[in-house]
Amino acid sequence: MDYNRMQIFNNTIYQIYNIEDFESMKREVLNSLKHMIPNRCGTFLMAGAGCGAGGAASGSGASGRGTLHSPVCLPEKFIEMEQRYTNFEDRDFSSWILRKSRSMLVRITDLMDDETRMETEIYKNCFQPYGLHYSVDLTIISRGELMGCLTLYRSREDEDFSDDDLEILKMLSDHLNARFNMNKYGSVRVHKTGIGRIGDLISRYDLTKREAEVLNRILQGATNDQICEELFISPNTLKKHLHNLYAKAGVRNRVQLLGIDGE
Repeated sequence: MDYNRMQIFNNTIYQIYNIEDFESMKREVLNSLKHMIPNRCGTFLMAGAGCGAGGAASGSGASGRGTLHSPVCLPEKFIEMEQRYTNFEDRDFSSWILRKSRSMLVRITDLMDDETRMETEIYKNCFQPYGLHYSVDLTIISRGELMGCLTLYRSREDEDFSDDDLEILKMLSDHLNARFNMNKYGSVRVHKTGIGRIGDLISRYDLTKREAEVLNRILQGATNDQICEELFISPNTLKKHLHNLYAKAGVRNRVQLLGIDGE
């Protein structure tokens, strides 16, 4: 991640936790994402009340069939498109990600080739009329419960979303999960450093993307086994990341790492 992107990334994390009004937070995060991951449209959709990630849709969408509702869009002119989407959500070939018990990050072109996708009902009715073609979806899930979904769109004239774009969204995922949890339940089970200072720590210690992901999970209280499972890395690889983290932060162990918030 280059310096400019890193600065925007840090500011985005600050916005997630420190903008008190939930709707304003979503709009500001979409605005920051536009500068970090250029897009034609960014959208937050909320999940239907009582719809768990592993269960059936609650029927709170605009059509009475869908799971997602209440779009916040940037630019706002795309709200009509997202409202239309809620009428076709049950025919969306990617809607399976809403039924998973953990956050999913999906680039639409990884699921279906362009030629086939352009013939689908969802594409013809929701995306093509608004000049949108590429998309990437991030489900927001906490405690196994679907809270919402973040989607970024690009036109056919733009390039598809890159692996680097997806890495940034993956790094933001835990923070969005935590804030949506806070909005619904009023609290979140993460270490205070993970909430307030992760962006500062990434910048202060010049962490790589993977080191930042490891640090974020440590500050949330994850065990080594959990980190390996979530990041799909081996124990030896994790050991190397921990060695680098300790060296950069000037500490000797995990306990001291957890204490860097007090510096």
